[in-house]
Amino acid sequence: MVLTISLVIGGGIIVALILLIILLPKRIQYIETITVQAPISKVYDAIRFQEQLMVWSAWPTETQSDCLVKNMDGTIGAQTVYSKNGKEFGYQEVTGLVENEKVDFYLKSYVAPFEEDVRLSFILKELPDKHTEVNLWFNELLKKPHFLIAYLGGIVKWIHQMHLKDLSGLKQYAETRNPL
Repeated sequence: MVLTISLVIGGGIIVALILLIILLPKRIQYIETITVQAPISKVYDAIRFQEQLMVWSAWPTETQSDCLVKNMDGTIGAQTVYSKNGKEFGYQEVTGLVENEKVDFYLKSYVAPFEEDVRLSFILKELPDKHTEVNLWFNELLKKPHFLIAYLGGIVKWIHQMHLKDLSGLKQYAETRNPL
C-alpha cells in the first residue's frame, strides 16, 4: 500500500515535471518603461558608462558582488565583470550603441546552468522639457530542462524585480546627480 502510494506520487511528480518542461516558455521577454526628468544625453551616458551604471544598478548590492570595468568604458566592448571573494561569476558587455537612442548589452553568467542567451537593451526617447522615456527591453533564452531551476526557484521573477529596481535607480541617479 505504502509502495503503491509512493509510486503514484513519484509518477505524478515526474509527469508534472515533464509537462512543465513542455509547457513553460523557453524565452522570457518583457519591456518596462519609465520617464526620467533629465536630458536624454545625461540618461544615455548614465547607461553606457559602466562606472556610472554600477552606481545606480541594484545588481552589485543585491548579489553582494564586486565590479570591475574592463576595456574602454562607454564604448562597444566595455565589460563590467562581477566577482565575489575574488572569483569571477559573470559579466555584462556593451554590444551596441546608438547615441542618445539605445544601449545594448550581452549578459553572461558562469554559474547559471539554465541561461542560454541573455540580452538587455535600454531604448531612449527624448520627451519635451528635458525628459527622457527609458524602455528596458529584456530578452532571455533558457536551456531546457535546466530552466526549471529558474522558474521553480523564483529566479525569473527575481530578475524582473531587479530590472524594476534598476529603472528606479537610474531615474534617481539621473535626476539628482550633478551635470557633467
